[in-house]
Amino acid sequence: MHRFLLLLMLCICMAAVAFSQTVAGRHQIVLDDPVGDVQKNEGKPGKDVVKVSITSDGENLRITAELKKKVAYYLKNQLAGPVIEMHFNTDNNDATGGIAFWGKDKKGFEYQVDLVACIKYKNGGLACLGGLGDEIEGFCSSYKLCQYEQDKKMPKNINSTLNSVQKDITGKEVEITLPYSAIGIQSGVRMRIAIRESDSSYDDKSYFPEVFFIVK
Repeated sequence: MHRFLLLLMLCICMAAVAFSQTVAGRHQIVLDDPVGDVQKNEGKPGKDVVKVSITSDGENLRITAELKKKVAYYLKNQLAGPVIEMHFNTDNNDATGGIAFWGKDKKGFEYQVDLVACIKYKNGGLACLGGLGDEIEGFCSSYKLCQYEQDKKMPKNINSTLNSVQKDITGKEVEITLPYSAIGIQSGVRMRIAIRESDSSYDDKSYFPEVFFIVK
């Protein structure tokens, strides 16, 4: 009897763990992330994401990444760059699309969108990767959009972060507005999203739980 109860509890725990690896959202979702699970970049602190939110309004996705500290803390070292990487399986079919470079068995993606924190300079310069070494004026959000080919790991870049600059950053949040048309979706679509913390480890541990999301 005791052995049966032990086996039953073990099965329940295993099911709970498996379920915890995915989350579902309708129109909006919020994901929390542990503090301190990032690596240093050139000896400087990695951009430590603690929360990601996605909201749909019928035409756009509003994507926000909240960091542990103000963005200025991380970017003052001339280290502009991605905060999170988002892989979109827009047809919800793992057999079509490409493969995420980091992460085991993450496949079926049509698009990758990187949420980027950029540095603005007083001389009018702008850096969305690394830095120019000039005097910093402020910070702003942007995104990099890439499209996957079938069974390929390296998606092709189809936009310029410099041309997709959106919103000034003054606090901890990096936010963009992504049109549905950018990733070829319409209202009511159910899709799978794999989100990776860009400055985290180079394996499955760098990913949030996968999201099954129905857009408004």
